[in-house]
Amino acid sequence: MPMTVAAAAHSAAWSGHDTWLLVLVGLSIAVVVLLIGWAKLHAFLALMAGALTVSLLSGAGVAKAADSFATGLGHIMGKVGVLIVLGSVLGRLMADSGGIDQIVATLTRVTGPRRLPWAVTAIACVVGLPMFFEVGFVMLVPLVLRIAGRAGCPVLRVGVPAMAGLATVHALVPPHPGVLVAVDAVHADVGLTLLYGLVVAVPCAVVVGPLFTAYIWPRVTARVPDAAALVAAEAPRAAVPGGARVLVPAGPGGVPAEGVREAPCDGATGRRMPRFSVTLGTVLLPIVLMMLKSSCDTFPWAHGALRSAVVFLGTPMISLLVAVLVALVTFGWGAGLSRREVHETLSRSFPPMAGVLVIVGAGGGYSVALQDSGVNASIGRAAEHLHIPLLLLAWLVAALMRTATGSGTVATVAAAGIVGPMAGGLDSPHAALLALSLGSGAAFLGHVNDASFWMFKEYFGLTVGGTLRTWTVSHTLLSLTSLGVVLTLNAVV
Repeated sequence: MPMTVAAAAHSAAWSGHDTWLLVLVGLSIAVVVLLIGWAKLHAFLALMAGALTVSLLSGAGVAKAADSFATGLGHIMGKVGVLIVLGSVLGRLMADSGGIDQIVATLTRVTGPRRLPWAVTAIACVVGLPMFFEVGFVMLVPLVLRIAGRAGCPVLRVGVPAMAGLATVHALVPPHPGVLVAVDAVHADVGLTLLYGLVVAVPCAVVVGPLFTAYIWPRVTARVPDAAALVAAEAPRAAVPGGARVLVPAGPGGVPAEGVREAPCDGATGRRMPRFSVTLGTVLLPIVLMMLKSSCDTFPWAHGALRSAVVFLGTPMISLLVAVLVALVTFGWGAGLSRREVHETLSRSFPPMAGVLVIVGAGGGYSVALQDSGVNASIGRAAEHLHIPLLLLAWLVAALMRTATGSGTVATVAAAGIVGPMAGGLDSPHAALLALSLGSGAAFLGHVNDASFWMFKEYFGLTVGGTLRTWTVSHTLLSLTSLGVVLTLNAVV
């Protein structure tokens, strides 16, 4: 089915009420932006206020407004929340076991110094698959500083590709929260979206990682602050077989990053790092299971009991649960951790995800408030008259929300609520591309209202102008490159 709004929009004459509803969209977005940017409220409260603004001013009663928000919150938490929880647990197990260090050590040894940006981009993509962006960033920064120091190269030659790899998978590859919300909103298949997301992510990672790095690092000066350099130099070490010592990520000021256990420096406890093949296999396991299910749905190569098993294991919740259970062995007991230590790692994996969960839940409430008010149908009719393709409309809405709010997750969930109801009747490939278009737009133009912008600036000792030339330009490149690849795929599927 063609990716046009005309196919999804309701055919009806434009009315004054439609005009008022579009005004309401702008008003609700303004409420969200002001509350987040000016009043410094948490995004959960801002999205809740935006949802209630739409509901009440569209004519819904107080009871209906509250019910719409609660219904949307419950729906999205039931569909997406459990996936976020399982993904966070998997990422924490990988980090605490030393799996990240194993990936870094192996890839940097294999590629050598000349291809260092390529290796770091690959490392960040793999590390970022099961982790939230901010968590992965904090985990990788000390490693980036030490790699740059050992290689004797400017820190941006390593830092920019690390950020590019994390940002790419965060924007385009499930099970990251924004992409999952978009998949749910447009009723796309997770496995197919994951497959297309990987196809889109590869050229994006190459462009934003090694290619952009080769251009930008000689043109921007980075002076790593003393505190950050001390973190890299004195970060705690973990014991590995043979007495080798590897870095365990630490946070600002030399304190181990939240949730990262300071491992003993000797082999007395019997703790050992998981092998590279084991680490990579565990992280990629849920992706393989979901892609098998998607391929089975598209090309029915399995039948009977085998098909039932493939479909069951490829269900996103089950595939992530299987990966977590495997990780308990490969990253936990099999790596020499005691039952108590594994329990402590699991306990530490839950607090960091709380903020993401409530934002995603509030985004679901905002989405249902828009649907119940009739805003989506009005936007569909407006876009139909303007002849805006649905893919481009999704990207534009998400890009505007990202520019205004600074949060890629907030931008995706808000844009998904506006665009999602227009996706009715799309086939699986086009629905998956629509979800990726939302993720692509939500990566656009990260600037001073983005908390990660300031993290990148402070860790690498950049000026605001230097951060705009690196962080902001790279995110804009990521968004535009991914949009171009998505539009290309749309032309051929």
